[in-house]
Amino acid sequence: MRPRRRAHWKTDPPSPTSLAGWLFADLALLLFIITVVIAADFPAAEADPPEAAPPTSAAASESPSPNPSPTADPGVESEPHVFYVDTDAAGLVSGDAAAEAGLVDALRADFDALTAQGYTVGFALTFGGADDPGYGGDIAEAANAVMATTFTDLFGDAPTRHFWTSSNKEGVDVGTVQIELYLLAA
Repeated sequence: MRPRRRAHWKTDPPSPTSLAGWLFADLALLLFIITVVIAADFPAAEADPPEAAPPTSAAASESPSPNPSPTADPGVESEPHVFYVDTDAAGLVSGDAAAEAGLVDALRADFDALTAQGYTVGFALTFGGADDPGYGGDIAEAANAVMATTFTDLFGDAPTRHFWTSSNKEGVDVGTVQIELYLLAA
């Protein structure tokens, strides 16, 4: 009987590509550790107050003038003002004056109050309620056009975006317009 040969599994040496990947990972880890050690070694910089020149006799008799406080441009408030308006969707999309007037009448009191408080729109998002995304976007786009041309003091040149929202969801019917105004802080 002849002895059986054992099967030897021959393993290939690692490829240069796989070695390069491990080398890159090791170098990245090393650079991270060096960065942490260097950053921990430096103390936080202390601000030295500037040395004031000794007052002269003329400066001592004058009262110091107040330093003006820095002013910043107003930023957009983080929470939007949200309005829901049921509209004549077909009329808005077709440009019907009565449908546009209905939208303006529904928003006038709220928008005039915002204008009276000194607010302006940073940007506006409008969602048109519909079963079809294209039609919902058309409703919202028509509403944006009406609002921007009617309430110019509030909207100015603020960007508006139109979107679709599914009808039959949380009280949103076909033609319901959801308006989210992100106002500039007064």
